[in-house]
Amino acid sequence: MASKKKKTPAKKPAAKKAAKKAAKKATAKKATKPTKKATAKKTAKKVTAKKATAKKPTKKPTKKTAKKATAKKPTKKATPSSSSTRTVVQHVFLPAPPATIYRLLTDPVEHGAFTGTVCEGEPIETGSFTASSGYISGRYEVLEQDRLIVCSWQTSEWPKGAPPSRLEFVLEPVEGGTELTMTHSELPPSQAEDYRQGWIDFYWTPMRAFLKA
Repeated sequence: MASKKKKTPAKKPAAKKAAKKAAKKATAKKATKPTKKATAKKTAKKVTAKKATAKKPTKKPTKKTAKKATAKKPTKKATPSSSSTRTVVQHVFLPAPPATIYRLLTDPVEHGAFTGTVCEGEPIETGSFTASSGYISGRYEVLEQDRLIVCSWQTSEWPKGAPPSRLEFVLEPVEGGTELTMTHSELPPSQAEDYRQGWIDFYWTPMRAFLKA
């Protein structure tokens, strides 16, 4: 009989062993080395954290000053003021009733009779008049029979461009005659004193003499 030979275990090929070793190394590398995506995510988180912590510089609010609209003031017409004109006030007693004094001041014939000058005009409101042979001129504004006379008044010597003055007579009955109050306003300063004396010399003195005659 032929003798049986012992079977020896077959050796694993060397190629398989090498493949396993390479697989183990690759697995180890994957476990230790982070992937690119993971690294990118971590970097993004760091940048976001920095942005969150970094304080933005706060800008101080600048106050814008609104420009005030400058409204144009309406131009007022030049009117005589108390500082640029004068007023003369006189209180006169006349020995006649208010009706007589009213006629002497407004009726052109009677006015001319006591002043000894030529006088013209119509004693109605808005009516014009002249006195003292044209030296005086004016216009009636208010006429209340035997009580009140208001008119504009100027002379031939009036300053050029100056508005007329305002003349007012108030007549009040008193015992034995009339109390006349004259207010002559808006007079040129340079002429006010002359007119103050002129009323005494050319009106009240001759009127008293006329009434006594």
